[in-house]
Amino acid sequence: MSFRQIYGFLCVLLVIFSGCRKENAPVPVNYKFNYFPLKHGLQRIYKVTDITIDDTINKYDTVIYELKERIDSFFTDNSGNTAWRLERYKRADSSQAWQISDVWENQILNNQAHSVEENQRFVKIIFPPENEKSWDGNAFNTLDAKTYIITGIDQPVTLNGLFFDSVLTVNQENSESYINKYLTIEQYAVNYGLINKMVIAIDQAYVILNEPIEQHIKIGHLYYQTIISVNSKSAK
Repeated sequence: MSFRQIYGFLCVLLVIFSGCRKENAPVPVNYKFNYFPLKHGLQRIYKVTDITIDDTINKYDTVIYELKERIDSFFTDNSGNTAWRLERYKRADSSQAWQISDVWENQILNNQAHSVEENQRFVKIIFPPENEKSWDGNAFNTLDAKTYIITGIDQPVTLNGLFFDSVLTVNQENSESYINKYLTIEQYAVNYGLINKMVIAIDQAYVILNEPIEQHIKIGHLYYQTIISVNSKSAK
């Protein structure tokens, strides 16, 4: 066999083996961590409507305000992991100055998005997120187990004139009867994080058939937190 024949044979083998390696190479996993971005200076402003109803004592309280969340800086927590300080501010409306209300903690740990809120740690998202994936959102706190489930992913959403091309929806609670209803939903947008939160907690309702239970609440709490600005230049 001539040198040219040997060289040609080796080239054929090289092509064959190269093709095999490509076919068997693992496909990189897209964990989609950017649904829970942790970036210094990332800032979100929401409109919040907080309603408390107790018809037994004629209480109908509605509070409307603006809430600002700002990722301030990272630090090392007690377990040696990197966490981010999330500062939260409130004001009645845009004519008022921001007043700091509390400080939370965000981090991604073991492919999970964690949020420490009022000293309670919640598992907000499991990565990579997949439709119908579920987990215990209270796995790291003292509360009863609660099943979180992803009910939508990579969906376009428009809120208050702001368009988000990829949104993740997490249903944290969903139960209903004739006299009560508990529904908690959070939505996260790629590169922006939380853009929408809704809590419906109706402990008692008057039974009126063929009408939404929200229209005849006896005792309950409704909370709506919707994005109105991202990375605005508003002062603290």
